[in-house]
Amino acid sequence: MPEAARKLINFINKVRLRINPHPPIIVWQMGKVGSSTVCKSLQSLVLPNPVFQIHFLSPHNLSRVRNIYKQKGLPLPHHIDSGELLLDLYNKTGGDGWKIITIVRDITAVKIASFFENLNLYLNDYNGLILKNGSVNAVVAANALMKQFSNFNESKDYVCTWFDQEIKQMAGIDVFSHPFDHKKGYTIITKDDKNLLILKTELLDTTFHEAISTFLDIDSPIELKNDNISEQKHYSEAIRHVRRELVIPEEILTKIYSTRYMRHFYPLKP
Repeated sequence: MPEAARKLINFINKVRLRINPHPPIIVWQMGKVGSSTVCKSLQSLVLPNPVFQIHFLSPHNLSRVRNIYKQKGLPLPHHIDSGELLLDLYNKTGGDGWKIITIVRDITAVKIASFFENLNLYLNDYNGLILKNGSVNAVVAANALMKQFSNFNESKDYVCTWFDQEIKQMAGIDVFSHPFDHKKGYTIITKDDKNLLILKTELLDTTFHEAISTFLDIDSPIELKNDNISEQKHYSEAIRHVRRELVIPEEILTKIYSTRYMRHFYPLKP
C-alpha cells in the first residue's frame, strides 16, 4: 500500500475512534484465517461500532514486525497502523466494552497460506522462489515449506504461541482455560467487560450467521462475503500445486496435532 494511502487510512481511523462513542469491534487474529471475509461481512452490516482488523496489539509484536519490514525496506502492513492505534486506545480505556472476534485454523493450513501471502519476506532466503515472469516457483516453495515444517517447535511456533502473546497478555483471557464448544462450532467468552468470540475458519460457512447474531445481538440477516481468496491471487497456481503435492511426514504431523492448540480446537484430528 502506498505511504500516502496508509497515512490517509490511519487518519480516518483516528477520527472514527475519536468521534464514535461505541466500543470497537476488533477482528484480532493471527492472519490467514479468513479475517478479511469476516471484516467485510461485518462492515456490510453498517453497525454503529467501528470495525478493525489486526494481528497484533502487544507492544512487543507490533515493534518486532515493524522492524522486520523496516529492515527489508518493505511497506508497512496496514494492520500494524491499526494495532498501534488501538493500543493507544487500550492504554487509555483498558479495552472495556470491546467486542473481540478471533479465528482459529488448522496449523498446516495457516503455515501454507501465510508463506504465500508473505512471499516478499522470503525472497532473500530461497533462491529462485520468484521466476522471471513474476510467477512463484512451486517446487522451491514446496521445499521451503517442508523445511519450515521439519523445524516445527511448539514452544516457538507462531500459531501455537499467538494466543498467549496476544489475547492472554493484552486482554487477560486464556482461551485454553475455556472449553471450545465443538457442537456449536464457536465459543463466546466474557471476562472483565471484554467479550471474545472464537470462530473456526473451516466452519465459517455454517456458523457465522448464528455466532455473529448471538455475539452482537443482531436480528437482521447476516451474509458471509468471501474476500482475499487465494485462488484469485498471483500465486494461485503455486499454492494449488503445494496443497496437492506436499506430503508432510507422519512424525511431523504427529508433533503438530499433539500441540495444545490443536488438541483444544481440533481434538478429532489424527
